[in-house]
Amino acid sequence: MKIASVFLLLASFSVFASKVEVDVKGMTCGMCVEAITKELKSTDKTENVSVSLDDKKATFAEIKGKKISDHEVREAIKRAGYEATKITRRQ
Repeated sequence: MKIASVFLLLASFSVFASKVEVDVKGMTCGMCVEAITKELKSTDKTENVSVSLDDKKATFAEIKGKKISDHEVREAIKRAGYEATKITRRQ
């Protein structure tokens, strides 16, 4: 039984296809962070969204099987009123 539990736990970590980091231009305050976070969370393709005002970056996990394109990321950031200047993906 313990082996099955460990397997399920490890399988749950592979739910995410990749981690995405986005450089964002134009953020100046906490409201900016909230707006970008809301837009990135509004898609069913992201999880663990985090936005840093200090670093001017948004990071999130892409849900496996629900790939979000660079265009979709840029559009979400644009809807919030900002510009995505660089998108980096890591496995």
